[in-house]
Amino acid sequence: MKLLLESWRGFVNEHRDPLEADDGGYVTLYHVGKENLEELDPELAEKGRRHYSKAEFRTWDRPRLFFFTRPGQEDPAMGKIQGTPYFTKIKLDKLYPINRDPLKLSYPEMREKFREITGLYPHHPRENNVYERVATLAEKLYNYEGFIYPHGKETIVTIWKKVSVIKMDIKFYGG
Repeated sequence: MKLLLESWRGFVNEHRDPLEADDGGYVTLYHVGKENLEELDPELAEKGRRHYSKAEFRTWDRPRLFFFTRPGQEDPAMGKIQGTPYFTKIKLDKLYPINRDPLKLSYPEMREKFREITGLYPHHPRENNVYERVATLAEKLYNYEGFIYPHGKETIVTIWKKVSVIKMDIKFYGG
């Protein structure tokens, strides 16, 4: 019985929405970056990426921004990120839960739709990158602006549009 209960808890945790929206449908996201920012631009972030984001860009080179989903959250690989903490709010329905893939955008039968949208030939490297294929389909077909996905035991969000941010008045990691 204990095993059944543990399996159920694991299933529920794996399939629950990791972010909860406020009454207006917005979620609060957190970013740690340079001082005196009012807007984050994925194009600029790509040019000035830090050592901890370089590995992320090697697997998928689309310019994007990374956000934590709770204050004090650490990067599973890097620990505490140094910098100035900011927050933003974005509509939850603009973030695609890639790990669940409810619209089945990663499925092989969506490759043809991807080619139709992009004009790329079959088996082009961009088509073979599932993240890029899903991002393109999610953006062009359903107006998504980013992904929600697991990162280690945590959940993070990546957004590929410009985002306005507000500096936090408290330290991100407490203290």
